[in-house]
This record gives sequence, C-alpha cells and structure tokens, in this order.
Amino acid sequence: MSNYEDRVLKLIMMSDIHLFPKGEIRKGLDTAGRFAEAIGDANRLYSDADLCVFAGDIADSAEPEAYEQFDQLRVGLPVPQRVMMGNHDDRNVYLASAESPMTDENGFVQGFEDIKGHRILMLDTSEPDMHIRYSVLCEKRLKWVGERLAEAKALGLKVILLLHHNPCAFQMPVDTYRLSEPDRLMKVLKESGAQIIQILAGHCHITTAGSWGGYPCATIKGNQHSVEPYFRGRTEQQACYSSPAQFAVIVSDTVNCAVHFHDYLNNATMMDPSLFPNKANQLFEEVDRDYPFVASEN
Repeated sequence: MSNYEDRVLKLIMMSDIHLFPKGEIRKGLDTAGRFAEAIGDANRLYSDADLCVFAGDIADSAEPEAYEQFDQLRVGLPVPQRVMMGNHDDRNVYLASAESPMTDENGFVQGFEDIKGHRILMLDTSEPDMHIRYSVLCEKRLKWVGERLAEAKALGLKVILLLHHNPCAFQMPVDTYRLSEPDRLMKVLKESGAQIIQILAGHCHITTAGSWGGYPCATIKGNQHSVEPYFRGRTEQQACYSSPAQFAVIVSDTVNCAVHFHDYLNNATMMDPSLFPNKANQLFEEVDRDYPFVASEN
C-alpha cells in the first residue's frame, strides 16, 4: 500500500439488531426500519470500510423469518461482512439457512480476518441450549482462541477482539449476565502474549469505554433500546430510551486505535453550520508516507 490512508484499517461493528419476522413491531420499536437506517448510513459514510461485523442478537427470538429479513436488509452494503451470534440468537436456526456462514472447525460461528497489520478475532459466546441470558466459552472455543492468538503473535499482528457478551463488569445489574466466567478468557489472552489493542462488545445496550484486566474494552448501544447507567444504591426502575441507535467504527493504524460511536438515530438537532465556520474545510494531520510504526504486511 502506497500511502498512509490506504494502510489504515476501518472496521464497522453493529450489534443487538433484534429483528422480528417481517411486519412485526415490539415495544414500539421498528427494529427493521432502524437497521435499514444503519445500513443506509454505512453505505453513505463508510462504504470504504474493510469489514463490517454484525456482532450478535441478529434476531430477537431466533425466528427463521427474522434471519431472512436480516439478509434482505444488508444485501445492499458493498462492504465485506461477517455475522456473529448473541444470546437472543440460536446458532442451529441461523446455520440452517445462512449462506456461506463464518464457522470454525467445530461448527461454532466464529472466525478471523487479517487486514492491514491487524487480526480481527470474532468469537461465538452464545449457547442455544442454555437460558437466554447465559453465555459460555467452552474448552473447544477457548483452545481455538488461544491458537488464533498464537498465530497473530507469530505474524506480528495487532489483535482486535470482537464478541457479543461484554467481559468487563460495569457495576450494574447487567453484570449478572455478562460473559460467563470471564477469567477463563482472560487467562487465554494473557498467556498468548498477543498484542490486543481493543476489545469491543455489544449485549448491554449502553456505550462504555474503559479497560478489562489492562486491555482496552468498549461496548456499544446497538439497534434496539438503550439504557441509562444504573449503579449500586439506586432503587427506582432503570430507564430505557428509544434512541440513540448506534454502531461503532474502529479506525486503526496499528499504533493509534480509535473507536468512534456513530448514532444513526438520535433526537439531537443539527446546529446551524454558520455558527462553526472553522469546521469548514478542516485539515487532517500530516502523516509521513513512511509512517514508521505501521506493521509491515505479512
């Protein structure tokens, strides 16, 4: 690749789409219409992305018709796509009709992509036979993660880890159904020695940024309702909101990794552009063509 812009990874992650069979609306939210807005914004603003990952809870109740509608709505996005599972999904139902799904050698809906000095590692934390709020990374999946991380280290790739269930505790009630036994995954990550520059999840319907065991960790609101922060000491019911609806755009040159939160549905009003004349024709940072810290291609 000849210039800095061509060497920068641009990764879209959408989550918690919660589609129903066509024509159904639940809790007053048309999740299909909202998802169509997300695809429209991705097409309009990020059609040059390297990859778009749908990180689980594709369907609300794992109906085959919901997965069919999902495929119909995303067909116009010209970006390479990968699909993951969440706790509202059923792996067996999804795989019964999916065309060319991402699966590993054990049949789990997980995989990886090596792009521009990065390994994007996408995990399957769902378990169709368990309670809807339960998640798991079994020994087979953990072994697979360890092997993929070892490869990334050997290749000198920076790792971006995507999963549906948030591993980080938020000190909120959602912690009772975050990733089950997160210490088991943490042990695999630490032992691998791989350079993990970002972990990103959905599931919890809230935007967060922080760290988990020293690893940068963030979550996004997703396509359905969002929730307010709700900490110990609160007694009233936690509030839920119809907006924003949100997906993430990760931009990384292997040294600088930024997670941007794109609200495609938001009640905010755009201000008069004339109030901010300096925002017109802004310049980007000058970056040397031979930016020394960008990993060479393997």
